[in-house]
Amino acid sequence: MKIISTQQTAELSTSVVNSNLQRYIDLINKNIKPPTPVTVSEVIIRAMYIISDSVNSYGGQFDRADLPSMAKLFIDSPVLIGHDKSGLPIARNFWAETVEKNDRLWIKTYFYWLKKAEGAEKLRLNIDSGIYKECSVSFTYGFPECSACGKDIRNCGHQVSKDISFYYREVDKILETSLVYRGSIPDTMLTNQLAFGKNHSSSAAFSNGKESSKCYTFTPAHHIVNSPVISQNIEGFRACLNGGNFLLVRKKG
Repeated sequence: MKIISTQQTAELSTSVVNSNLQRYIDLINKNIKPPTPVTVSEVIIRAMYIISDSVNSYGGQFDRADLPSMAKLFIDSPVLIGHDKSGLPIARNFWAETVEKNDRLWIKTYFYWLKKAEGAEKLRLNIDSGIYKECSVSFTYGFPECSACGKDIRNCGHQVSKDISFYYREVDKILETSLVYRGSIPDTMLTNQLAFGKNHSSSAAFSNGKESSKCYTFTPAHHIVNSPVISQNIEGFRACLNGGNFLLVRKKG
C-alpha cells in the first residue's frame, strides 16, 4: 500500500487575549488612540456576543465565511443604548474576534468605558447582574442575496420563509453596536467573561495561555480529543479553517 504524504500551508492570524488586563489596555490605546492613553485602573471592560451565522428575526443572516473579516469592522465603533443615535456613546468597541459557541460562529467584541464617567457603575452592575443582557448591531451592506437563487431577494420573486433566508453581502461599515431589550439574532449576550472558557473554540490558547515563537503542527481536532494520553503531553491553540476545527500543537517542554 502506497502512503501518500501531503503538506498544506496557510497563513493564520491569532491574537490571544486573556485575563491580563494590561493586554486589553494596550489594545485600547493602539486601536482607539485616545488623546490621553488609558490605564488599567481607569477603565471597565466587558464583551458582547453580537452576531452569529444564525438567521435573524428579519430573515437575514451573515455568511459564516464572512465573519472573520467582518470582525475588523467592529473596532472603534461606538456602543449605544437601543440604537439611539440622538445621544453620545456610553462605551466603545476596541477589539473583536470570531469564536465558536453552541455550534455557531460568533463575533465577540470587547468594549470599554471609564470608571469615573457618569453612570459607569450603574452600567457595570446592570451588565453583570443580567439586567442588560442582549445586544444588536447597525451596519451598511451592498445587497441581500437570496439563499435559494443567489440573486437580490428584493427582485428575484422568492419570499423569506422557514426555508428561505437572505445573506447580508458586501458589509462595508459597522455604524454602532447597542445594548437592547431584545436582539434580532438569537442568543446575543453581554458578558464579563473576557477570556475564553474550555468550551469555546477559537484562537485562544487552551494550555497555559502563553505566547511564544515556536513551531506548531496543524492537526485535526479529533485526533487529540480521541487520544487523552496525547492531549496531556501537548500545548497549543485552537484554530478554524474553512469550517473545520484544527489544533496547532507542539509537545510540552
